[in-house]
Formats: sequence, structure tokens, C-alpha cells
Amino acid sequence: MLDRLYFDQINAILSRLTSVVQLLDEHGCPMLPDSGVETIPIPIELDAKRPQVIDNRTWLAVTTPPVSYILVHGTEAASVDCALLVQSLLNSFQSTLPMTDRNEAFRRLLRDELSTPELETVAHENGITLELERTVIVFHALQSGRVSALELLRDMIPISDDDMLIEIDRHTLALIKSMAQVETLDELQQLAEAVEQTALSEVAARVTAAIGEPKPTLAMIGESYREAWRALEVGHAFKPELNVYLYRRLTLERFLMEIPREMGQRYNHIMFNRKSARLFNEEMLHTIEMFFAKDLNLSDTARQLYIHRNTLVYRLDKVQRQTGLDLRHFDDAITFRMLFLLGKSGGDQPALIR
Repeated sequence: MLDRLYFDQINAILSRLTSVVQLLDEHGCPMLPDSGVETIPIPIELDAKRPQVIDNRTWLAVTTPPVSYILVHGTEAASVDCALLVQSLLNSFQSTLPMTDRNEAFRRLLRDELSTPELETVAHENGITLELERTVIVFHALQSGRVSALELLRDMIPISDDDMLIEIDRHTLALIKSMAQVETLDELQQLAEAVEQTALSEVAARVTAAIGEPKPTLAMIGESYREAWRALEVGHAFKPELNVYLYRRLTLERFLMEIPREMGQRYNHIMFNRKSARLFNEEMLHTIEMFFAKDLNLSDTARQLYIHRNTLVYRLDKVQRQTGLDLRHFDDAITFRMLFLLGKSGGDQPALIR
């Protein structure tokens, strides 16, 4: 956040400009200068990359909280240049803010926005060891009311002395977890599942979590953070029935996510089309998913589905007759699985990391 000193410095610069410039918050309330106007209506879909001229005013959205918009009164070329100049000014001030806010410092750490001297300063001021293996767990909570994820989950997440819990936004927390007392990522998965189940049973909140890869130094922890976010995105797309995702266990899904949507849909349509719609109904797909989950074991699958083994064999034979794939054979099972998952591919780029 910009403190009073920086507001005063920016205000002094704005007051010397020939153009009338206002800085607005996300609700359109003037922050600088104080014009006495309570709010100014914000145009829809403002661009953060280029100024837009609307109703004799030049607008520019920015990403330097708490300022959200730059408003220049005027439409000439000088007004556009002025908006870009003020944007650069805000970015410059934001990048040199002192590390007085611990949570903001850690957010910048996760986004790889700290220089080496800044990282060392943050570590020294907070007593953090630089050379220690850590990983990141991202918790995303969907809850009703005004309770934030931090208020909701803070007492549910076990924290050791070397751990750091960071509020990313109202719905999201990031736990930088020391691996000193953790032998495998399975332990972290169990921790995340325990938090998810506790939140569901105690406050009826749905929580999803994703776990990045361990990193040997604090300087590399931003990579684990990005991996956790990617696991959350890919997991939601390919395995929405789960609530905890591990980056390392989504290798195939991450690969498929990079395949262009048009190509994925084309190959998916080879198997899943209008002719096969009656065959691959909900019951059949559930049977096949369970068969794969039980490692192509007929007896275990039939037992889990509460059906006779012969019923399962009949269903698999039916698939073989209509598609030519015998799912009891590994290669055919892999082919079917890939074609099914390609229907969920998209080639989407990772969402903006918060």
C-alpha cells in the first residue's frame, strides 16, 4: 500500500502538471486530489495497457493498489501522454516501497518481485532462513458471507516455526511450508485434505488446495507457488471431483492442457460422438472410470461397483464391439483414456498469478 509520504510526493507532482489528473480507487472515489466529489462513475472494461478517451476524459486502469484508475480531464494527445506518465510514476513508487507490511513482502516474494537485496532484507527482518527446503500449498476457499479465507482457515492450518501463512486475497491463502519435518508430499496431501474436510464439516465451506514442488532456497519459492496455481487450474479442469491436487501427479493433464482446443476436440470426437452417445452414458463412463481406478482389475472393479463380474465383462465387451478397443488391454486402455481427456484440453495459458 502507498503510505502518506508517497501520497504527498505524488500529490506534489500532480499539482505541477498542466492537465488536471485524479487518482481513483476501485469504487471510483477520488484519492488525489480531494475534489469533494464522492464517486465518479467508472466506464466498463477499461484497459490497463492503453489510455481510453471517453466523454471528454482520458482513462487508464492501473494495478498499483490502492489506486485503481487514472483520470485525466481532457482528450488531446497531451492528456494521453499524461496518463501514461502518471502510470509510470505509480509503478516507480510501488517498486520502491519499504517492506513495512510483512504480508505484502511475502506476496511479492511469491510473485518473484523481490530483488536479491530486498529478499535478504525481508529474510533478516523476519528471521527467515534462506537455505531451507520449502514448498507452497495454495488454499482456495469458497464461502458465503463476509468471512475471509484467512479468518476461516487460520486456526485449521497447522503452522510450524519455519512456516509462513500468507493472505493472497479474500478467498486465497498460500502456506510456505518447511520440508524439514516432512518426508514425502503425501504428508502434505494429508494435511491439505484434513483442512478441506474440517472446513466442510465445521463451517460448510468448500476448500480446494494445490501443492507445488519443494525448492531448496527461499529465492526459488515463487516457482513452487506458480506450480501450485497451475495444479489448481489443471486439477479443476481434469479432475473436478477432487479437492487436493499435486503438481507432480498432473504431468499428463498439464501436457494435455497445452494441446490446442481445436485439435483436442477433433481427436476426442473420434471416440465420443453422436453415434457413441448411447454407449457412453453416465453408467458406462462411471464403470470405465472405476475400472481404470482399480488398475484394470475385473474383480476389484465389480466389487466396488456392487455388480457381478460377468456384468462388468459384458459392459467391456460392448465397448470393444462398438469401438474396437478392449479396455482390458493396457494399450487400448491408454488410447481410450487419452481420447477422453482430450475433450477437456484447451491450450489455455495459466491464469494471472495473484
